[in-house]
Amino acid sequence: MSGVGRAGDGTVGVEASGPGEGGMISAQRIAETLGLPSPTEQQRRVIESPLEPGLVVAGAGSGKTETMASRVVWLLANGHVGVEEILGLTFTRKAAGELGVRIRARIEQLQQAGLAAVPADAFATPTVQTYNAFANGIFRDSATLIGREAESVVLTEASAWQLARRLVVESTDPRLLELGRGVDPITQAVISLSRAMSENVADPAEVVRLAGSFTGLAELPFGSARIRKAPAADAVAAVGALPPLVDLAVRFQEEKTRRGLVEYSDQVAFALAICERVPQVVAEHRKRFRVVLLDEYQDTSVVQTRLLSTLFGGTPVMAVGDPHQSIYGWRGASAANLARFGADFAPAGAAAVPVYALSTSWRNPGVVLGAANRIVEPLTAASRIPVARLEPRADAGDGRLDVAYEETIADEAASVATWFADRLRQTGSDGRPRSAAMLCRSLKTIEPFTTALADRGVPFRVLGLGGLLDQPAVVDLVCVLRVLHDPTAGSELVRLLTGARWRVGTKDVHALSRVASWLMSRDHAQKPLADEVRDGLRASVVPDEVGSVVDALDFVVGARDGHTALAGFSVEGLVRLRAAGRQLQVLRSRVGLDLVDLVTVVQQELLLDIEVAANETDPLGRASLEAFTEQVAGYLQGDSAGTLGPFLAWLAEAERRDNLAPRTEEPEPGTVQILTIHGSKGLEWDVVAVPRMVEGELPGTLREKRGWVAFGALPFEFRGDSAELPSLAWRGVETQKEFAEAMEAFGDELEERNAAEQRRLAYVAITRTRSDLLLTGSFWSTQQKPRGPGAFLREIQQVGLIAAGALPEAPELEENPLEPGSARVAWPLPPLGPREARVRAA
Repeated sequence: MSGVGRAGDGTVGVEASGPGEGGMISAQRIAETLGLPSPTEQQRRVIESPLEPGLVVAGAGSGKTETMASRVVWLLANGHVGVEEILGLTFTRKAAGELGVRIRARIEQLQQAGLAAVPADAFATPTVQTYNAFANGIFRDSATLIGREAESVVLTEASAWQLARRLVVESTDPRLLELGRGVDPITQAVISLSRAMSENVADPAEVVRLAGSFTGLAELPFGSARIRKAPAADAVAAVGALPPLVDLAVRFQEEKTRRGLVEYSDQVAFALAICERVPQVVAEHRKRFRVVLLDEYQDTSVVQTRLLSTLFGGTPVMAVGDPHQSIYGWRGASAANLARFGADFAPAGAAAVPVYALSTSWRNPGVVLGAANRIVEPLTAASRIPVARLEPRADAGDGRLDVAYEETIADEAASVATWFADRLRQTGSDGRPRSAAMLCRSLKTIEPFTTALADRGVPFRVLGLGGLLDQPAVVDLVCVLRVLHDPTAGSELVRLLTGARWRVGTKDVHALSRVASWLMSRDHAQKPLADEVRDGLRASVVPDEVGSVVDALDFVVGARDGHTALAGFSVEGLVRLRAAGRQLQVLRSRVGLDLVDLVTVVQQELLLDIEVAANETDPLGRASLEAFTEQVAGYLQGDSAGTLGPFLAWLAEAERRDNLAPRTEEPEPGTVQILTIHGSKGLEWDVVAVPRMVEGELPGTLREKRGWVAFGALPFEFRGDSAELPSLAWRGVETQKEFAEAMEAFGDELEERNAAEQRRLAYVAITRTRSDLLLTGSFWSTQQKPRGPGAFLREIQQVGLIAAGALPEAPELEENPLEPGSARVAWPLPPLGPREARVRAA
């Protein structure tokens, strides 16, 4: 790497000293003494690097954890530091635990071999923590120095949601009514804006001031007589919402302080405030920790970077990261942190810091790395820091890359299920069942795949809260809760009515829909409304002003036999609908119960507990209901008086965030784990399938190219990494037409940034496998037009890793065969499914 560098980055490639130079014990000798594999030349450079700031660019599966542990051992063996002078930080408790265990095991081996330069106290251990835990320690130790309570309680996601929602509901700010948004969207905007301002140390007053200037765009002339609608109207409405939202975000922070509460983002921001105001705290940490190791540095946020550089700038800090795996921008992470490492940590007077590479993959076979390298090739070329091409280890072999591009998503799911069934019949090299995963861009499309896996008898588990909410018993339970709370929950009610409990047919469902329309054309006394009122209701897009099948079911329960509105029902259908309606009315009368009690009552009334106990094909049914009840109980920890509506709103947001968070579950040999690509980072399996590599899905495109010009978003100029973000040139425009042109250019930059994000996602997904990889797609899903193979599949094909004829150019069918009405099915479905004959015969 000698002589490699990029101007202005503060980084430069270097050559470390040779093994054992200057009387030092070499990394090679330590490995031989401890019976460990010999380090590669790249690893040796990292392990034996001087005591100075350094950046390690470590590709996926390149052995960074082992290298960091070996670095610690080398430092100890050569007497550079003591055990308690080492600090290691990473993101998840799981990763911190793994790194800590690895380091402690190596230290024990070192001491047993008699190589430790200074005998260590038997109880001495290095400090290995998560970034947030480290910041929280600073906050707790020194909170009083900035007027905070040291024993502040950390808010859970549920508690934060409840507190923010209460502030929104209790607010008397008339500006909120002008936003045209419901309580829940405003609540989410307040939370995200509060966290964004905290993570970027933004001044609320400055944010409000920008919003005031921005709304002046509405006064500009259109700039063209052909323009009928104000081009800046939507943007002004979005950014114009910031003043009341910022006020609520500030109140949210004040209320947390008053109650002695903090969030994780607060802990880091408060720790930074302490370090910036109290130099003694910085001096104490520099004295305590002489060597610092920062793992997954590409995932650090702006405020975390500021905290760490304030504490340890210019000292021996080794940051390890991979710009190609920076996929957590949604939570404040910035890939630019790697490029800025030199500027943030270089000693005073130094122009750069050394950059080391770990580019041998100890996980992936050759063909997999070929595909991964091709996908990130444009990112590698554009990177401001040198990123080496990943190469397989010497004995890795080629591995196997399979591709299936089918006609429909049902065909695609069948291919995936067959592939997993074949792979899981094989055992690993150790004779144990193989681990497997299906990694999805989004869990919204997994139903055909889980159905196909179940049909093939392939064991699978959907990880996370999204998986829990997809369990059939939990789906029914949540549907009931939504129907009890929301009269517009028509889809949920129809699922219940047509399900195994009541088995209402499609004819009677249509009749119920007609009753809903009939009710909407009448007043409370069931007299016809005036024509102009009916016309207004038909044109309305407000949910409360359209027909409700929930209300219609209540009417059916109470209507006299022979009522004209009941003419369209079958006799049996009417009996079943009334039975369902009466039971839902009983449950609605219990809504005032404690949430846990209400959930228990719903399970009992709908016989869900008995149903899952009797269904041997669903071994997770009972456990899923119990897990859901635990979620409810966890929600109530933040507010014992929590009610149904806010809980349901929180559940939707919690599912979204959970699907994007890294998972901590260990692989289950013999079972296909289904999770998002975001959740898979840091994990690995023997075999991996990545479905839906379809244009518009992976890679995906931005639905709205609005960036920070969106409801509740923090303007980019207040973010610590603003120099790396697209810029909207709104200041100085003289007409709204010019603003529209600026927005279009801004949108193009946002799309370029999204394209890079999609490449990083695909790279992370592909590099999770140790052996076999399957990439799939299909032309027809739920859309009206066919979608061809995504750009990433085409690129992999171009380098010869996919056979020339493996990706069809066009579908065989001109119309979507999955469109409604394209097939005939029996309805309602038999409640016992394929078990019906056996159950009846028993």
